[in-house]
Amino acid sequence: MSTIHRHLSKQPTNPLPPTQQGFTLVELMISLVLGLLISAAVMQVYIANVRAVTLQEAGSSIIDSSVFGIPVLEEHIRLANLGLADTINDTNAGAGVVLTQVGNLKNIKLDGDKEIPLTLLTNTGDVTTKGSGNQWSAMTATDTPSGQLTIQFRAPQDMFDCEGRAALGPREVNINKVKKVIDGQIIIERYYLNAQDASKPNQLSLYCDAGKYITEDMDDYTEQGRADKPATVLTAKNRIKDLGDKGVVVIQNMDYFDILLGTKEADDIRYYTVKQYTDLTDKPDIISVKVGGIIRSNNVVQTSELSNNFTVLGNDVALKTDATDVEKKYLRFIFQNEIALRNARQKPSL
Repeated sequence: MSTIHRHLSKQPTNPLPPTQQGFTLVELMISLVLGLLISAAVMQVYIANVRAVTLQEAGSSIIDSSVFGIPVLEEHIRLANLGLADTINDTNAGAGVVLTQVGNLKNIKLDGDKEIPLTLLTNTGDVTTKGSGNQWSAMTATDTPSGQLTIQFRAPQDMFDCEGRAALGPREVNINKVKKVIDGQIIIERYYLNAQDASKPNQLSLYCDAGKYITEDMDDYTEQGRADKPATVLTAKNRIKDLGDKGVVVIQNMDYFDILLGTKEADDIRYYTVKQYTDLTDKPDIISVKVGGIIRSNNVVQTSELSNNFTVLGNDVALKTDATDVEKKYLRFIFQNEIALRNARQKPSL
């Protein structure tokens, strides 16, 4: 009996493990829902941050253009007519806003004795004669043709034109074997839109193409320049050197650019396009230039709150109908500035 009892009371050597418990189906579903809600919240914060960053970068690029590009444009326009004509109109020789060759550039030609085409002079979008290549062709990223502004002035001192080439101020030369001081070289600049990449005709920038010429008689024309600054060396009078190439970018990423000519008639300030002005029978003198355009950002922005319709210089302007979805997502800024031509005087009224 004792042997059997000891055998029956012997504990098993491998006891069964305790029962293991996990997530119930309801707990698992709640966990998944909470995870999705947290993920959605994180994604919303991320998307909001991306939008804020892209808007900030876009705004920064536009500010760069506004702070650095537009003031350079305005500074040069204010020099228009310096040391040249008494008044500015389309017939006065040497006028600071260049509208015609026969009037404003009388007896002046390009190097090689070439005539100066209208497409290198001041034009607004309503002018129908367009050029090609590096000439003004009214390029635009909108449904409205862009214009071109061509100005000229005498260099008041040694300086640089808008392309960064040297121009000389007053200097001494030989005239009939007598040393005389002549005025500065005449700088002529044109501002227009062109594409940096010809395969992307809707991605434009504001370019400036500059040239220079002299009108004085002298014994040796080359002596009026400086050999160490080739851009200043001219070989004849009344011949413009360097004008007509593509030029350099002044303001990046501009979709549209145009101007208006400001005049004062009695007590009224009136503005004209080039076509309106040249069609006048009695043309008032030009005393100011109003410039306007649309600058776009360098990068697209992640927002649907963008307008593709604008009003510039009184014109309703919209992006081209063939603009891609990406091109419609750039941030855009309208600028309009009136620049008084302080070197222009108005004829006294009779």
